[in-house]
Amino acid sequence: MGPTVDLPAGCTSDDTQLRLAVARCIRTTGRFDAEAFSKVELPVFLSYQLGAGRGTKAAAHALAKRTTRWFSNFFDERTSRYVDCGGNGAAMRIQPHVWAARDARPETYLAPLLRDVVCTHGHPRGILGACLHALALATTLHRSSVPEPDRWAGMVGHLSEVEHILVSDDALGERWLPAWEDAASRSFSKALAETVMELQHQVEHAVAAATRVQRGGEDAAHVYSDLVRSLGGLRKETRGAGTTTSVLSLWLAWAFSSNPIGGLRASSFLINSDTDTISTMAGALLGVVASDDPPGEVLDRALIVYEAQRLDALAQERPAPSFPHPDPLHWQPPPYLADALGLIDDQPAMAGLGPVRLLGEPISGQGDRKEMWQWAVTSYGQTLLTKRRPELQELPPGAMPRSRPSAPTNGNAMESPSPTPHRSQFPDDPANGAEFFLGHREDDRLLGELLRHYAKQGPTASAVFATLISFRLTDR
Repeated sequence: MGPTVDLPAGCTSDDTQLRLAVARCIRTTGRFDAEAFSKVELPVFLSYQLGAGRGTKAAAHALAKRTTRWFSNFFDERTSRYVDCGGNGAAMRIQPHVWAARDARPETYLAPLLRDVVCTHGHPRGILGACLHALALATTLHRSSVPEPDRWAGMVGHLSEVEHILVSDDALGERWLPAWEDAASRSFSKALAETVMELQHQVEHAVAAATRVQRGGEDAAHVYSDLVRSLGGLRKETRGAGTTTSVLSLWLAWAFSSNPIGGLRASSFLINSDTDTISTMAGALLGVVASDDPPGEVLDRALIVYEAQRLDALAQERPAPSFPHPDPLHWQPPPYLADALGLIDDQPAMAGLGPVRLLGEPISGQGDRKEMWQWAVTSYGQTLLTKRRPELQELPPGAMPRSRPSAPTNGNAMESPSPTPHRSQFPDDPANGAEFFLGHREDDRLLGELLRHYAKQGPTASAVFATLISFRLTDR
């Protein structure tokens, strides 16, 4: 059994933890690094998660296997099966893709979002729930108001385009999609159409509930409770569905757009519903239209503000640093959850995330099998309650984050290519060289010069560079 722990005021749950993990994987070029998210962030997340769902945890465990890639995570366990994972564990974390998008076209943020979602969720409910929430958030940001009920059916109708976006992605269309249909023994197109129809029925209920508020002047909190019940949001079997959560969070944000705190309270106080996830997704929408910050403390507020500003800088095509995830060629996920916290050069560190400062004394678990937990804060300001061993062990060399080159800052990134850098700027590390190339608009001449540069170091360096470039370009 786990420990009894007093959580600090404003403590974040798995929703915010995953959102921060996604944000860290959006690079200075604006590219979402699915490899870092699936192979580093998700396996390590298991050691410090607070409330993750069954599907997300099963997916993260499967991704820790060396042979499993982000587009091939078709796990099939006794309690969880990838193609049946339709919960809201993906929808809750996708906001960074919208915040970092450089234009308002859905394909701009839905393409990387789909790569994110399929890491953990294979059922169309999980996929389309995330896409609907992204459309709602993007529309709210673009118009500075939560979409009105007369727009909801059109937003659901637009989800039919998801299949086209998915097929247009080489890795998803050529690798993930055939594997999905083989594992599910059905047509993905038909499964998607069925879920769109299901969403249309849910939105009809939501629009009818909105009409009760508009015409009858009924109390919005009472109407929300009725809507949650009618959509199955109070039943254990259906309350965490990605589609249901996205519809409820959209309804809540619209109904309480002039009273954001009231809306969050209405959601948080509805016992037996998915209170934290609906609230945080509604909060993402309400945050656009709210005039004041929410009352009370928020744990790691400075980090959350920093990431929001960084993603906004990327959306404005201004330079912003990338998080220094470990070299994927040398990375090894912790063999056990308690091994994520260890030592690097005799100093405490989290595998993949870097140095940490330990807070207080270790906390023991309960029951016959003794386990220990530890509060720690990372060097970038995130507070974690993580599993640990009584004696911290030295982490493997590949566990340390590595520095990454910054993106070029001259000109408009979408219009004017940067000049080919001089050889003196080439990184010595071929892994950094791959990031360097991707950050300089993938110029063919630069590719040749970098390959020549690493060939001079020997066949291993040139092979590492070529392999990384091949992986990254193929993944796109």
